[in-house]
Amino acid sequence: MEVLSLLPVLAAAWWAISCALRITTLGAALVHPSLRRRSAKRQDQPPISIVIPIRRVEFEADAAFKSTFTQVYPQAEVLVSAAEDHSPMIEIARRAAAQFSGDTRILTGNERIFPNPKVSNLAPAIAAARHDLILIKDSNILLNPDQLADLIKNLTADVGLVCAIPIAVAPVGFAAELERAFLNGQASPLTLALSVAGANVGFGKVMLFDRRNLARAGGVGLMASAFGDDHALSQGLARLGLRTVFAAGEIRQAMGRRPFREVWDRHQRWMVIRRIQAPLAFCGEPLVSGAFTALAGAVGAAAFGLPWWLMAGLTLLGWVSLDIIFFAAKGWGWSWTSPLAGLCREALIPVMWLKALLDRRVTWAGLPFEVPARIS
Repeated sequence: MEVLSLLPVLAAAWWAISCALRITTLGAALVHPSLRRRSAKRQDQPPISIVIPIRRVEFEADAAFKSTFTQVYPQAEVLVSAAEDHSPMIEIARRAAAQFSGDTRILTGNERIFPNPKVSNLAPAIAAARHDLILIKDSNILLNPDQLADLIKNLTADVGLVCAIPIAVAPVGFAAELERAFLNGQASPLTLALSVAGANVGFGKVMLFDRRNLARAGGVGLMASAFGDDHALSQGLARLGLRTVFAAGEIRQAMGRRPFREVWDRHQRWMVIRRIQAPLAFCGEPLVSGAFTALAGAVGAAAFGLPWWLMAGLTLLGWVSLDIIFFAAKGWGWSWTSPLAGLCREALIPVMWLKALLDRRVTWAGLPFEVPARIS
């Protein structure tokens, strides 16, 4: 009975801690660019090889390629690596490259070098690159004209990997709006907050590193057996004493129209991978979940002298309102459906978390996989 009488007090404490973490996370994400600019001290601009793995046709692929070819940077080559000889993305890349002068090569081949298909696609291009500084960039990522210049400033002597936070833009339909709520409202601020706290976390949309450090850390095979190649790379470089940081400048990922199943599969997969690769962070995720916090608020409502339903409702309202305030402060954009998408995200996160706790099966590129209990 004594334990039950303490339950509202414990739940109220959970609620208070979660709210404080939410505000601290968003605050850290807001100050991250100014903190990073103070530390980004590199002045030279050595040549860079940009590697773009391609597979399926992506929304705004033409604009993404053009944003690569129009970088304001002294010397950079572009290697487009296609897993299939007849990928329609090859023609899109050729058309975009033809409009600009520059060093561009398109590599094709479907040899499965490693179990991880993305890394199998990357490996020949990394080996063929003329320069030791490698930028891996997803084919649906839009770069600002000064993106390379911004990234290279961060690759100082103690840094092994430079990433950039992806911002979801141009969603079409509610499922894409939901994807934006996951990326801009959950994944990006949490990643930036962890980076501000000094954690070595990667985000694989854009990754800049020195190929010589990759060789010291174990070579391309370091990423090959991991579902999270960005995590494997950041941890491998960390073992060499090299940090992972995020540049001040953000990158853009055009959403377009997305089926709900694709959104669910991706974020469920990420949840399972976090459970395996970062179990402590996974266990702490309920503390930064609006739905879990609303439940704690409902149970602890008596400690605040409020009805349970009002406490839960105010918590969820405050959670998604902070989304909109954060988006506006960052200039990331939002729509009138963003609050509803935020509520749907919060409703889905506990389901995804519990499923990840009990089941390692995921869907990746349309195929079922079981994530191994230990990812090397």
